[in-house]
Amino acid sequence: MRCRILCLIAASCSLLLPSLAQELDLDRLFEDRNLAPVAQLLAKGDYELCGRICEAAIQRGMKAPEWRLMRIRALMRQGQEETARDEVELAVNTFPENLELLMLQHENAILLGRKDIANKALTAVNAAAKTKRPQDRTAQDWVSLGQAALALGADAKKVIEQYFTVAQKKEPKLEAAYLAEGHLALTKDDDARAADVFRAGLKAHGETALLRTGLALAFASSDREKQMENIARALELNPLQAEAHLAQAEMLIGAEKFMDAEAAIQKVLDVRENCPEAWALRAAVARLSAAGEGKVIAARQRGLQRWAQNPEVDHILGRVISRAYRFAEGQAHQRQALAFAPTFLPAKVQLCHDLLRLGEEDEAWKLAAEIRDHDGYNIQAHNIGLLEAQMKGYVTQSYDDFILKMPKRDWPIYGERALTLLRDAKSVLAAKYGLELKRPVMVEFFGAQQDFAIRTFGSLGGQGLLGVCFGTVITMNSPGGLAHGRNNWEATLWHEFCHVVTLTLTRNKMPRWLSEGISVHEETLKNPAWGMNMNAEFRQMILDEEAITPIGELTSAFLNAQDEDHLMFAYFQSSRVVAWLLERFGQDSIQRILKDLAEGKRINEALAAHTEELGKLEKEFEKYFKEQAQKQFGSLADWQKPKPEEVNLQDLDSLKIYRQSHPNHLLATQSYVQMMREQEKWEEVILAADQLIRLVPEDTSVKSGYQIKADALNKLGRKDEEIQILRYIAEHESSAMPVFLRLIEEDRSQKNWTSLRTQAQRAIALNPFLKTPQQALAEAAEAEGRTEEAIESYRRVLILAPETAAQTHFHLAQLHKSRDKFQAKKHLLDAISLAPRFREGHEMLRNWPP
Repeated sequence: MRCRILCLIAASCSLLLPSLAQELDLDRLFEDRNLAPVAQLLAKGDYELCGRICEAAIQRGMKAPEWRLMRIRALMRQGQEETARDEVELAVNTFPENLELLMLQHENAILLGRKDIANKALTAVNAAAKTKRPQDRTAQDWVSLGQAALALGADAKKVIEQYFTVAQKKEPKLEAAYLAEGHLALTKDDDARAADVFRAGLKAHGETALLRTGLALAFASSDREKQMENIARALELNPLQAEAHLAQAEMLIGAEKFMDAEAAIQKVLDVRENCPEAWALRAAVARLSAAGEGKVIAARQRGLQRWAQNPEVDHILGRVISRAYRFAEGQAHQRQALAFAPTFLPAKVQLCHDLLRLGEEDEAWKLAAEIRDHDGYNIQAHNIGLLEAQMKGYVTQSYDDFILKMPKRDWPIYGERALTLLRDAKSVLAAKYGLELKRPVMVEFFGAQQDFAIRTFGSLGGQGLLGVCFGTVITMNSPGGLAHGRNNWEATLWHEFCHVVTLTLTRNKMPRWLSEGISVHEETLKNPAWGMNMNAEFRQMILDEEAITPIGELTSAFLNAQDEDHLMFAYFQSSRVVAWLLERFGQDSIQRILKDLAEGKRINEALAAHTEELGKLEKEFEKYFKEQAQKQFGSLADWQKPKPEEVNLQDLDSLKIYRQSHPNHLLATQSYVQMMREQEKWEEVILAADQLIRLVPEDTSVKSGYQIKADALNKLGRKDEEIQILRYIAEHESSAMPVFLRLIEEDRSQKNWTSLRTQAQRAIALNPFLKTPQQALAEAAEAEGRTEEAIESYRRVLILAPETAAQTHFHLAQLHKSRDKFQAKKHLLDAISLAPRFREGHEMLRNWPP
């Protein structure tokens, strides 16, 4: 026995002693000063060796309780909870006043579902605490007492203040104090605080796998890149760190990399074969990868084998499948978790979110209130309460097919317009895909981005997102919010309703790339200016950066996007895959693929069944995609970057010489245009802009030759030519607000009512809260005799522009005069009361018929 232990130590841990002699005194080996090196074995994942050494130390009568603590932890990290239960019982009998041992007994009992032992341990903690004066308690004692207080239902914020903070001040390097507070913050969905605490722990204590894993979990909902970095660092420190592997597995499941997720899960089960969290994730993989319900049931049962009513298993299983938008299935698992443990708050919080995404808001509000009553610290429940209070002031309009909710100020501005567009989308898309909606679709617009984020994600964040669909529930940022004037809310609403159709058809069982690809494609069919077209950035990613993702892995491109441009490229590629599949195999093939997904088949199997073998499909699409990039955008342009010795792009003379021999060189032409603009040589700018248009006629963006030429023409006062180009841009760009407003100004002066109406509609699709396009729409409708439309438009102007209310009331009086004299006179009197010297108003009043 003695020789075997020595060999293990010599082979596995050079830290145990300053020097190792051939003959080593075991008494010295197990002296207390060797506790730290053995603790390092535990920290780096040498659980078996650590356990053996501790066992030998205990057998030789080593008195420090740390030998027992490390031995028990080593057993638990190997999944030997039953053995640990017996040993911790012996340990607390030996050290009845050791608070850390008692709380370890409590932790072990919880894992085994032994509430009797857990309660006994808490009672013992309470008794032991009375035997020691507060000033005599160690930092670890304060941590253990805080954990006991939480288990007994104490207020979390008070526990932090009165226990964990005290421990951190008493012993700043104590890892346990930071782990306790950080994980407490995570359970309350206070990710920002958790991140701060784990970072403080790393700074004070130093690098450990546990602190790095905690930091990874804190970033799970906000920064995927930092989460991955911290998981990788944790596994460097401890390759067997179960929590890190589990976090990695969840990430991989979200990216639909199910085989990789299985590998991460197996690494946990190789060490802890009864780990309930790992079996719950394996059940989720089986469900989401369509491996068969039998495998789901088998994995779930293994997770419950040690404790038949462990709520954690169904909670994790439900949480993970809800992230795949299968909220009905997810909420069923949360309800099962709560049937096992009615006070299990993580399941209550997740159920609350699932209900919101299913449109069951009344039950969700009540559940959130229950959580707040029980736990005043839970951030998500608190946020949901704020959201509920805010939404009580919303307008709700209910119809047979749609339920619309939005702030009171929004409904009269764009509510009817949104309803009309949704019904148009339903008539086109539901019919096209053969869907009969069984319930009204709920669409909610949020005036504040934070309300949209809380409703959509349960927490703050999601900047840049305009809308999200959960099935038959759509959440949208109000077009009057932060992104107004830059994104087309009508295109977004059409896109999200397409998700309603495809998600409902497949019972939410479709990969993200296909769902997004169909929605972007349908946007383009509705309005070519809405969808995503090839541009210079996408062309470069396709041809130069090799950014194309294989179709079978395309969902991961959304989750692993390194920046906003690559995320947009994931949408673009997905839409082009869908367009190509339709071109090659027809609409029926897409219909059959969606049907297969609804029946639980895997996407790659469905693709192979209704198109062709996946490997061949991927190669053919990549070839097609590259050809399209070359043909569809700037096919005449020379895109090569010139060598420094060939041209100095900052020198005008060098540029002129280079362009003579390279007339199609795009970068040289762009550089020349910029120089001419800086020198205000507008005639030269126009000539160079024409060259840009010839080289890249597909580009109508703000950097395009069209925009540059229009600006130069404006500078030269050549208005007619400028307007002609602006009209072309307006036809091809859905977010060109400055162009729309310029055309509104011109059309109004020329009384070009048809065009004025078109440009006003385009501007309103970006921001319906601007007075100018609403006023233009009203004037065009009035001039063309569309009285009802004119009245509605002037009513919106009245809301948006109270400073011109007198004139607006007068217009409404004129429009109502032949149809509703009471309303007409009311508006006339309002106009005169606001502007007592309003001559036209007084004249109209004098001529008012008796």
